[in-house]
Amino acid sequence: MMVPTLQDRYVVVTGDLKSSRKLEDRAKIQEGLKNALTIINKRFEDSIVAEFIVVRGDSFQGMLSSPRYLFDIYYVLFENIGHQFYLGVGVGSISTHLSENVGEMDGEAFHKAFDALEQAKKENVWIKFKSEREIDGIVTCLLNFMADVMWSWTGRQKEVITHYKRAKSKKGDITLEEIADDMKITKQTISKILKRSKYKMVEGAERSFGDFISQKWLTEGYKPEMADKGER
Repeated sequence: MMVPTLQDRYVVVTGDLKSSRKLEDRAKIQEGLKNALTIINKRFEDSIVAEFIVVRGDSFQGMLSSPRYLFDIYYVLFENIGHQFYLGVGVGSISTHLSENVGEMDGEAFHKAFDALEQAKKENVWIKFKSEREIDGIVTCLLNFMADVMWSWTGRQKEVITHYKRAKSKKGDITLEEIADDMKITKQTISKILKRSKYKMVEGAERSFGDFISQKWLTEGYKPEMADKGER
Protein backbone atom coordinates (compact mmCIF):
# COMPACT_ATOMS: atom_id res chain seq x y z
CA MET A 1 0.00 0.00 0.00
CA MET A 2 1.25 3.42 -0.99
CA VAL A 3 2.45 6.00 1.56
CA PRO A 4 1.25 9.41 0.24
CA THR A 5 3.62 12.36 -0.01
CA LEU A 6 2.78 16.01 0.56
CA GLN A 7 2.39 16.50 -3.21
CA ASP A 8 -0.53 14.08 -3.44
CA ARG A 9 -4.00 15.55 -3.71
CA TYR A 10 -7.20 13.71 -2.89
CA VAL A 11 -10.82 14.79 -2.74
CA VAL A 12 -12.72 14.17 0.49
CA VAL A 13 -16.50 14.53 0.34
CA THR A 14 -18.35 14.99 3.63
CA GLY A 15 -22.11 15.37 3.87
CA ASP A 16 -24.71 15.92 6.55
CA LEU A 17 -28.50 15.67 6.38
CA LYS A 18 -30.34 18.88 7.27
CA SER A 19 -32.20 18.86 10.62
CA SER A 20 -32.42 15.07 10.44
CA ARG A 21 -33.10 14.54 14.14
CA LYS A 22 -36.43 16.32 13.82
CA LEU A 23 -37.69 14.05 11.05
CA GLU A 24 -40.55 11.67 11.68
CA ASP A 25 -39.39 9.35 8.89
CA ARG A 26 -35.71 9.45 9.86
CA ALA A 27 -35.21 5.69 9.48
CA LYS A 28 -36.59 5.76 5.93
CA ILE A 29 -34.33 8.64 4.95
CA GLN A 30 -31.31 6.87 6.43
CA GLU A 31 -32.15 3.84 4.30
CA GLY A 32 -32.29 6.12 1.27
CA LEU A 33 -28.85 7.46 2.20
CA LYS A 34 -27.42 3.95 2.52
CA ASN A 35 -28.86 3.01 -0.86
CA ALA A 36 -27.38 6.13 -2.45
CA LEU A 37 -23.91 5.34 -1.07
CA THR A 38 -24.14 1.76 -2.35
CA ILE A 39 -24.92 3.07 -5.84
CA ILE A 40 -22.09 5.63 -5.68
CA ASN A 41 -19.52 3.05 -4.55
CA LYS A 42 -20.44 0.76 -7.41
CA ARG A 43 -20.97 3.31 -10.20
CA PHE A 44 -17.85 5.39 -9.53
CA GLU A 45 -15.62 2.59 -8.29
CA ASP A 46 -12.69 3.53 -10.54
CA SER A 47 -12.56 7.05 -9.04
CA ILE A 48 -13.12 6.09 -5.40
CA VAL A 49 -10.08 5.75 -3.16
CA ALA A 50 -12.06 5.01 0.02
CA GLU A 51 -15.71 3.99 -0.19
CA PHE A 52 -18.51 6.29 0.93
CA ILE A 53 -19.94 5.23 4.26
CA VAL A 54 -22.43 6.52 6.83
CA VAL A 55 -20.82 8.15 9.84
CA ARG A 56 -22.56 9.24 13.03
CA GLY A 57 -25.96 8.15 11.75
CA ASP A 58 -26.90 11.16 9.61
CA SER A 59 -23.57 12.04 8.01
CA PHE A 60 -21.51 10.40 5.28
CA GLN A 61 -18.00 10.57 3.88
CA GLY A 62 -15.83 9.16 1.12
CA MET A 63 -12.61 9.92 -0.75
CA LEU A 64 -12.07 10.34 -4.50
CA SER A 65 -8.99 10.46 -6.72
CA SER A 66 -10.29 13.57 -8.53
CA PRO A 67 -13.32 15.91 -8.44
CA ARG A 68 -14.46 14.87 -11.96
CA TYR A 69 -17.66 13.14 -10.81
CA LEU A 70 -18.69 15.46 -7.99
CA PHE A 71 -21.92 16.53 -9.67
CA ASP A 72 -22.80 12.98 -10.70
CA ILE A 73 -22.35 11.87 -7.11
CA TYR A 74 -24.44 14.78 -5.89
CA TYR A 75 -27.24 13.80 -8.25
CA VAL A 76 -27.28 10.20 -6.97
CA LEU A 77 -27.62 11.54 -3.43
CA PHE A 78 -30.33 13.99 -4.52
CA GLU A 79 -32.22 11.28 -6.37
CA ASN A 80 -32.20 8.69 -3.58
CA ILE A 81 -32.19 10.42 -0.20
CA GLY A 82 -35.35 12.47 -0.60
CA HIS A 83 -34.17 14.98 1.99
CA GLN A 84 -31.97 18.06 1.80
CA PHE A 85 -28.33 17.82 2.81
CA TYR A 86 -25.16 19.90 3.09
CA LEU A 87 -21.95 18.91 1.32
CA GLY A 88 -18.37 19.90 2.07
CA VAL A 89 -15.61 19.05 -0.40
CA GLY A 90 -11.94 19.30 0.53
CA VAL A 91 -8.97 18.90 -1.81
CA GLY A 92 -5.53 18.29 -0.35
CA SER A 93 -3.03 15.78 0.97
CA ILE A 94 -3.51 13.09 3.60
CA SER A 95 -1.13 12.44 6.47
CA THR A 96 -1.85 8.73 6.98
CA HIS A 97 -1.57 5.54 4.95
CA LEU A 98 -4.28 4.86 2.39
CA SER A 99 -7.07 2.68 3.72
CA GLU A 100 -10.31 1.23 2.40
CA ASN A 101 -11.92 2.70 5.53
CA VAL A 102 -12.24 6.47 5.21
CA GLY A 103 -12.49 6.72 9.00
CA GLU A 104 -8.91 5.49 9.39
CA MET A 105 -7.40 8.39 7.47
CA ASP A 106 -6.70 12.02 8.26
CA GLY A 107 -4.92 15.02 6.84
CA GLU A 108 -5.33 18.29 4.97
CA ALA A 109 -8.08 17.07 2.63
CA PHE A 110 -10.20 15.90 5.59
CA HIS A 111 -9.71 19.16 7.48
CA LYS A 112 -10.71 21.19 4.42
CA ALA A 113 -13.79 19.03 3.85
CA PHE A 114 -14.89 19.52 7.47
CA ASP A 115 -14.30 23.28 7.26
CA ALA A 116 -16.19 23.41 3.94
CA LEU A 117 -19.13 21.55 5.45
CA GLU A 118 -19.26 23.90 8.43
CA GLN A 119 -19.14 26.91 6.10
CA ALA A 120 -21.97 25.47 4.01
CA LYS A 121 -24.10 25.14 7.14
CA LYS A 122 -23.20 28.60 8.40
CA GLU A 123 -23.90 30.27 5.05
CA ASN A 124 -26.92 28.02 4.39
CA VAL A 125 -25.75 26.93 0.95
CA TRP A 126 -25.90 23.45 -0.54
CA ILE A 127 -22.20 22.88 -1.20
CA LYS A 128 -18.80 24.32 -0.37
CA PHE A 129 -15.67 23.40 -2.33
CA LYS A 130 -12.34 24.10 -0.67
CA SER A 131 -8.94 23.56 -2.29
CA GLU A 132 -7.39 26.96 -1.51
CA ARG A 133 -6.96 27.57 -5.24
CA GLU A 134 -8.49 30.28 -7.41
CA ILE A 135 -11.09 27.86 -8.76
CA ASP A 136 -12.87 27.47 -5.40
CA GLY A 137 -15.35 30.30 -5.91
CA ILE A 138 -16.26 29.26 -9.45
CA VAL A 139 -16.72 25.58 -8.56
CA THR A 140 -18.75 26.37 -5.44
CA CYS A 141 -20.95 28.81 -7.35
CA LEU A 142 -21.58 26.43 -10.25
CA LEU A 143 -22.40 23.47 -8.00
CA ASN A 144 -24.76 25.57 -5.90
CA PHE A 145 -26.51 26.91 -8.99
CA MET A 146 -27.20 23.37 -10.19
CA ALA A 147 -28.27 22.19 -6.74
CA ASP A 148 -30.56 25.19 -6.23
CA VAL A 149 -32.41 24.52 -9.47
CA MET A 150 -32.71 20.81 -8.68
CA TRP A 151 -34.17 21.35 -5.22
CA SER A 152 -36.82 23.62 -6.75
CA TRP A 153 -38.23 20.74 -8.81
CA THR A 154 -41.61 19.29 -7.98
CA GLY A 155 -41.94 15.57 -7.38
CA ARG A 156 -43.25 15.06 -10.90
CA GLN A 157 -40.46 17.09 -12.47
CA LYS A 158 -37.86 15.10 -10.56
CA GLU A 159 -39.47 11.83 -11.63
CA VAL A 160 -39.50 12.73 -15.34
CA ILE A 161 -36.00 14.24 -15.33
CA THR A 162 -34.53 11.24 -13.53
CA HIS A 163 -36.07 8.89 -16.10
CA TYR A 164 -34.84 11.16 -18.89
CA LYS A 165 -31.28 11.20 -17.51
CA ARG A 166 -31.19 7.42 -17.11
CA ALA A 167 -32.47 6.86 -20.63
CA LYS A 168 -29.89 9.27 -22.09
CA SER A 169 -27.02 7.71 -20.12
CA LYS A 170 -27.91 4.21 -21.31
CA LYS A 171 -28.48 5.20 -24.93
CA GLY A 172 -27.19 8.63 -25.84
CA ASP A 173 -28.95 8.81 -29.19
CA ILE A 174 -32.38 7.92 -27.80
CA THR A 175 -35.12 10.26 -29.02
CA LEU A 176 -37.62 12.20 -26.96
CA GLU A 177 -40.38 10.21 -28.64
CA GLU A 178 -38.83 6.94 -27.42
CA ILE A 179 -38.51 8.26 -23.88
CA ALA A 180 -42.11 9.50 -23.97
CA ASP A 181 -43.35 6.10 -25.19
CA ASP A 182 -41.45 4.35 -22.42
CA MET A 183 -42.97 6.66 -19.79
CA LYS A 184 -46.46 6.45 -21.31
CA ILE A 185 -46.70 10.22 -21.67
CA THR A 186 -46.52 12.59 -24.63
CA LYS A 187 -43.40 14.16 -26.08
CA GLN A 188 -44.96 17.58 -25.45
CA THR A 189 -45.37 16.80 -21.75
CA ILE A 190 -41.70 15.90 -21.37
CA SER A 191 -40.67 19.01 -23.31
CA LYS A 192 -42.77 21.26 -21.04
CA ILE A 193 -41.38 19.64 -17.89
CA LEU A 194 -37.79 19.98 -19.09
CA LYS A 195 -38.41 23.64 -19.93
CA ARG A 196 -40.21 24.59 -16.71
CA SER A 197 -37.64 22.83 -14.56
CA LYS A 198 -34.76 24.62 -16.35
CA TYR A 199 -33.20 21.21 -16.87
CA LYS A 200 -31.38 22.19 -20.06
CA MET A 201 -29.54 24.88 -18.09
CA VAL A 202 -28.53 22.31 -15.48
CA GLU A 203 -27.47 19.89 -18.20
CA GLY A 204 -25.29 22.55 -19.82
CA ALA A 205 -23.79 23.56 -16.48
CA GLU A 206 -23.08 19.91 -15.73
CA ARG A 207 -21.10 19.50 -18.96
CA SER A 208 -19.20 22.74 -18.38
CA PHE A 209 -18.39 21.73 -14.82
CA GLY A 210 -17.04 18.35 -15.90
CA ASP A 211 -14.83 19.88 -18.58
CA PHE A 212 -13.59 22.71 -16.35
CA ILE A 213 -12.80 20.69 -13.24
CA SER A 214 -11.03 17.97 -15.21
CA GLN A 215 -8.77 20.42 -17.03
CA LYS A 216 -7.82 22.34 -13.90
CA TRP A 217 -7.23 19.17 -11.92
CA LEU A 218 -4.92 17.67 -14.55
CA THR A 219 -2.92 20.83 -15.21
CA GLU A 220 -2.34 21.95 -11.62
CA GLY A 221 -0.43 18.93 -10.41
CA TYR A 222 -0.17 15.24 -11.06
CA LYS A 223 -3.04 12.89 -10.41
CA PRO A 224 -2.48 10.91 -7.19
CA GLU A 225 -2.01 7.17 -7.22
CA MET A 226 -4.72 4.99 -5.77
CA ALA A 227 -4.29 2.12 -3.39
CA ASP A 228 -4.21 -1.26 -5.13
CA LYS A 229 -7.62 -2.78 -4.38
CA GLY A 230 -5.95 -6.17 -4.20
CA GLU A 231 -3.94 -4.94 -1.22
CA ARG A 232 -6.96 -3.72 0.75
